[in-house]
Amino acid sequence: MTIFATGSEVPIAVDAKKLLDAQGVLTRVVSVPSFELFAAQSADDRAAIIGTAPVKVAVEAAVRQGWDAIIGPDGAFVGMSTFGASAPFKDLYRHFGITPEKVAEAALSKLPK
Repeated sequence: MTIFATGSEVPIAVDAKKLLDAQGVLTRVVSVPSFELFAAQSADDRAAIIGTAPVKVAVEAAVRQGWDAIIGPDGAFVGMSTFGASAPFKDLYRHFGITPEKVAEAALSKLPK
């Protein structure tokens, strides 16, 4: 399992990894701070970063746009589905389910039953 995140979402991804690892689901976290720089890498480098994990999850305090190139159309996305919300970030994250627990839940939902 691989969890991808940008800037401020990385700690959430790391905490989700801890939850998943505790359940015996080995997980790695990959930070993708810039889609543009990632896309500029060679195809081999991008493939090495993305890896071959059957489950890929993106965590983003914004919309899914751009993540499908990394997680694929079947990847899980934890983030906002609307635009324009305003509040302290911790309140927004909780409201939109951008939490370690929700990331772990989304990841587990993609595992074969």
